[in-house]
Amino acid sequence: MRFHRLYGCTIASDLDLHLPEVDICLPPEMTLRRSSHSVDVGWWPKPADLLAQSRDEISGTSYLASRTSQGYRVRFDGLCEFDLSAGLTEVTWKLFTGGDPELASVVAVGALMAFRLLMSGHLVLHASAVHVRSHGLAFGGAKGMGKSTMATLMCAGGATILTDDVARIELNGDRALLSPGTEESRLRPPSASLKELFSTPRVVRTTSDGRNAISLPGWRNGPVALDALVIPMPSRDQTELALTPISPAQALVLLGFFPPLPGWVHAEVLEQQFNQLADLVERVPVYLAAVPWGPPFRTEMGMQLLELLRWDDASGDGTVEKIDYR
Repeated sequence: MRFHRLYGCTIASDLDLHLPEVDICLPPEMTLRRSSHSVDVGWWPKPADLLAQSRDEISGTSYLASRTSQGYRVRFDGLCEFDLSAGLTEVTWKLFTGGDPELASVVAVGALMAFRLLMSGHLVLHASAVHVRSHGLAFGGAKGMGKSTMATLMCAGGATILTDDVARIELNGDRALLSPGTEESRLRPPSASLKELFSTPRVVRTTSDGRNAISLPGWRNGPVALDALVIPMPSRDQTELALTPISPAQALVLLGFFPPLPGWVHAEVLEQQFNQLADLVERVPVYLAAVPWGPPFRTEMGMQLLELLRWDDASGDGTVEKIDYR
């Protein structure tokens, strides 16, 4: 068993999640262990038990989530499935014949944890986020819109990664707090060259879904206030970075198109997420960013974004913090 902390949750796991290990004094909030049973390929949930179901027509992959007599089941066809206890504390995992444990690790850190957070009542965004100049900055959007790329550009200039792809948000008074997640940025092949921007070599590995995972300086000091949410709109025809604020109503509609897990049919979860997202966009400004897209990528975009946000004061005392981009 390895012990980790992810999205505010302590985890014990015998599946290699490629996460930093931590010391845990108290029992973990979630234990992930391999099942001794094989996958029941003929299993199918009753319609009343179905929680979510989706198929990616591009990759051909599909998943479903449902209630079971023991709790919940999340299945990724042809790869793996996870059985969760009713309290979401115990999780067993098993592979389909020929299933790749490395790819199971990817979906455990992403989709499985997003499912657990959603079923626990937390607001979850499909977003990557960084801590920069005493601020929390998130990049939200669908896959391929540049969330991880923008976060990596920011980290190349001195920011620290808060999370990649999955963001857990807690609403606290008039603030939104973001819990630290993964410290790797999973980049699609066109963005892999970003690893060259770091003066200190970073560990890079190729994940089973064909991405390049770059280890980044991570934030480990607890939740961070989310001060802005940017939706990148990449375009090869765009010549200059441009930032446009949008209204809470516009943000609510647009962010609704980028669910952390698609295909939900469970009304209670959908209603809860909608209401929390409506509260979030009233608290946190949301922007559309027209982004000149590469490769090659403009390394100065991170600095330009901070200037457009007017985040030129790190401490509030008039001291301007300069980020050194290579």
